[in-house]
Amino acid sequence: MPLVILLIVVLALAAIVGLTTWVRRRAACGRRADAPAGELTRSFTGDVMCRSAITSGGLARLEFFDWGVRLRGVVVSRWLVPTWEARYDELGLAELVKLPFSRIAVWLRVRGESGGIGFLTYYNQEILRELAARDVQVDRTIAEVRSTAELYDRSAR
Repeated sequence: MPLVILLIVVLALAAIVGLTTWVRRRAACGRRADAPAGELTRSFTGDVMCRSAITSGGLARLEFFDWGVRLRGVVVSRWLVPTWEARYDELGLAELVKLPFSRIAVWLRVRGESGGIGFLTYYNQEILRELAARDVQVDRTIAEVRSTAELYDRSAR
């Protein structure tokens, strides 16, 4: 009986540490733009890719507003997926990237900041068209990278 109790305690601690680690990683990928409420004009379903988190299963949405874009989790995954916002005039580049054995992501970079965030989706060409229509520079060439760390290294140059 004491062994069962010990096992339950160890599993509970592992779950707490894992959840805490994930929440911290999620927060590190987030960005807020002090955006107004705005009007939602378009929305795409997909997943998020950043330095410390990659999701799968349609857990994120990329939303287009009159002021800019917001990437966030769907209702059931808001605690899991970071919220990342940028105004159109802040976006420096939207490019296509691909990890090995992964879907193509639209990588969004903010002018003057390192890093960015990726949105894994099958609708990448439609998203690039939406961004280009709002005067955001887009690159339709697919950059193949081995890890998200390469994307952060490239933006620091």
